[in-house]
Amino acid sequence: MGHIKLKPTIQFEINFHPSELDDIIIPEESKEIARDYVKSKKLSENDIMIMMDNKVIYGYDYLYQNKKLILPEVNPVTIFYSNAIMSSGLLQNYKETLLSEASVCGKNGQMIDLNHSGAFFQLAINCIVNLQATLESFANVVIPHDYLFTDSLGNPIIPTISHKLNTSIPEIRSINFKTKFKRYCKHIDALIQLRNNIIHLKPVEQTTNTVYKNVYRQLLNFDYHKTIIVVSTFVNFYEPDLLSECGCGNDFSYDIIKK
Repeated sequence: MGHIKLKPTIQFEINFHPSELDDIIIPEESKEIARDYVKSKKLSENDIMIMMDNKVIYGYDYLYQNKKLILPEVNPVTIFYSNAIMSSGLLQNYKETLLSEASVCGKNGQMIDLNHSGAFFQLAINCIVNLQATLESFANVVIPHDYLFTDSLGNPIIPTISHKLNTSIPEIRSINFKTKFKRYCKHIDALIQLRNNIIHLKPVEQTTNTVYKNVYRQLLNFDYHKTIIVVSTFVNFYEPDLLSECGCGNDFSYDIIKK
């Protein structure tokens, strides 16, 4: 899969070039506010518009080495999903290395390299956490701040991510992902469960010295490729083309590099 196109939180198209703006139409009071802002070291809590050739996006300011910089606000849904994609790129390679170099039961002499486990599980966990964060950040954008979460009886509840995805978003958007893609829901459920197992990881209470083996087995068995497709299908079902591949044709992946 090609790398994901990052997108701003908010953008809108314009039918003129910024250079065409007439300085005369800008009120003098606004000019004074702008001059004071440029000179000040104080960061702004107001909207900052970044005008490009054919669109306007919103950004924020940041002080760096005594300079005030203007940065675009990137939609976090695209950041999280891009992270997941780049973390997954070499997963199969590292999994094959881990398993092919592992000791075979009943045979002696095979050297153990913990780095093989580290390389796979580090990227696998990154992928899982960022896929779930993609869904949760998207849900938090769609669901209004004043939305009342209730159970089937109308009683207020503290929602789970599953409740947000399966109940709240369909209610708000008046369409239901589960109705059209019911077969995909098991992958989202498995993703949320595995992410929770990782984030709230604790040793099992059984009498054993290998207290994390179940989670490691789950990470090895997880269907990363299918879940990546399901997550983008879910988001794009409610927000068409929010998650899309860049047309440049390049493919980027995180890797472990020795310096």
